[in-house]
Amino acid sequence: MVLDRTCCAVNSSNMLWLVTLALFAGVLAWLATFVLRRWSPRLGLVDIPNERSSHVRPTPRGGGTSFVVVALVLTTVAALRLSIAMMPGMVALMLGSLLVAGVSLADDRWRLPVRFRFGAHTVGALILLAGGGWIREVDLPGGVVWSLGWAGLPLTFVWIAGLTNAYNFMDGIDGLAAGQAVIAAVAMAWLSQVWGADQVALAMAILASSVLGFLSHNWPPAKIFMGDVGSAFLGFSFAGWAVLSSNTPSNKLPFVAWAVLLAPFLFDTGVTLISRVVRGQRWYEAHREHFYQRLIRQGWSHKAVTSLYLGVATFLGLVMIAYYGYGFIAPLVFIGLIALPLTGIVVVVRWVETRPARHPVHTV
Repeated sequence: MVLDRTCCAVNSSNMLWLVTLALFAGVLAWLATFVLRRWSPRLGLVDIPNERSSHVRPTPRGGGTSFVVVALVLTTVAALRLSIAMMPGMVALMLGSLLVAGVSLADDRWRLPVRFRFGAHTVGALILLAGGGWIREVDLPGGVVWSLGWAGLPLTFVWIAGLTNAYNFMDGIDGLAAGQAVIAAVAMAWLSQVWGADQVALAMAILASSVLGFLSHNWPPAKIFMGDVGSAFLGFSFAGWAVLSSNTPSNKLPFVAWAVLLAPFLFDTGVTLISRVVRGQRWYEAHREHFYQRLIRQGWSHKAVTSLYLGVATFLGLVMIAYYGYGFIAPLVFIGLIALPLTGIVVVVRWVETRPARHPVHTV
């Protein structure tokens, strides 16, 4: 794997400005979330526990609004300040994510019919496809290029809609969705700097800091939930940047790198849905069969389960950077190191379920 290190275009003064802006994003998101903790209940944004909940007390939700607004506004400001061309795909991504987040916020408040949410995801994906194109080829580990051609169009749509919903499915316990976002965004910001992909670097740096500001309120025991407005936005944003960054003529980032960073969520959601289909269950119905939910049912605390998943996410982020950023490991080793922690989650869940369940531990 040959890496061109001459492409890093952000100079030291711009880098300092970008770091300062990212830190400001974190502070701003922290303050905004603090305000939302007080105002969300007054606006009717409260998560009332039900039979599928992993918490036992009413908790404010919609806190993801903080990092949605901060990330969108400051990414635009940074792009203009660094004279980075606002390519049509970047504009389309922001418009699509704003639509998805807006409808999801309405769903947090009024519980809209499923067709409205899926409709927003569909329209958002179409906006992105119209402005940013679709994935035409995938560079697999080892230098193998998988050409998709026109088949990439429906596959890209499935990727966007699928990851948007997968992120929503996995936002079920304190700190999990936000922590995964911070780790994935930091790792991709790092890789983007190595590859000289300025648009992605600035967006991921700001996103990581914004979500980190929210995470300080959402870490177990959570004082506020991000709600669908936050989880749908994160899933759509990661999916969209994966499409754009792997579809540019220069400084093209590997699509597989994004999939590796988000593998804990993709793996859990994929295995769970396939398992439900095989058993003849309706995959689209609400359930509590994700691996993280099964651990909670066995008495694990939110903090323990979240720490397990974030540990896996951190390991995968380091493996991704080692391979795609610096070429430190061979392709087969790379693949093996990806499979190892994902298999470990399954082993841990199966082992825990063979033992007597602890008394349920709720941290909210």
